[in-house]
Amino acid sequence: MTVAWLNGQFTAFKDISISPADRGFLLGDGVFDTMAARDGKLLHPEDHVRRILHNAGILKIVVPYRQEDFIQALPDLLHKNGLGQGYASLRTTITRGVGPRGLAPPTAAQPTVLITATAFDPAFFKEPATAIIAETVRRNENSPLSRIKSLNYGDNLLAKMEAIEKGADEAIMLNNAGHVACGTNCNIFIQEGAEWITPPLTDGILDGITRRHLIEEKPAIEEHITVDRLLAADTVYLTNSIIGVRTVSVTMK
Repeated sequence: MTVAWLNGQFTAFKDISISPADRGFLLGDGVFDTMAARDGKLLHPEDHVRRILHNAGILKIVVPYRQEDFIQALPDLLHKNGLGQGYASLRTTITRGVGPRGLAPPTAAQPTVLITATAFDPAFFKEPATAIIAETVRRNENSPLSRIKSLNYGDNLLAKMEAIEKGADEAIMLNNAGHVACGTNCNIFIQEGAEWITPPLTDGILDGITRRHLIEEKPAIEEHITVDRLLAADTVYLTNSIIGVRTVSVTMK
């Protein structure tokens, strides 16, 4: 039986219902986070929980749970789903909750908080990926939403569909200035000789947890990356908490 953590309670999937008036469903009014676990051990849990609570705050969603509540619930959720061995992905979704018709947020909303856990095979991400430069959409670096994991993922979805239609695994999204920003669900690094480079947050990218740790470990520098520089790089990498670090070949299609 698959179990989720819904509003502070462990609940079987079959017993879960989300209100049709939930603003996450109706308006994408919410945020999410995806965290990895290996053999029952959470990878960088404090970083992930701190970030999603911060992102919720940007949307002025007041979450009724503390960081400690999440970190305590996550290992229990793995255990209840039999995911104590191997790799698992934990997805946390926070919406503003139920509200009346219209765009204006309710004054006394009760957020919906849902955490799910599923197994994944990291071997899938060991093979190099292929990517195209997205032509259908641009990343809006002037929007605060470009730097958080909001539920408004329409642009990313359009770019991903473009990649699939062109026979690629991923799409590289440019921002309005024409600089390389990110993949549809990942950060980007390039390697020039021994130097690692990644776009700055001001280019409209998510402050990825894996990105953050790589900047410290390599160390990497933050600079604008043009398409020409991307294509001329010795190596290009895609990074996120699930794929880790994956090499990618980029073509202009």
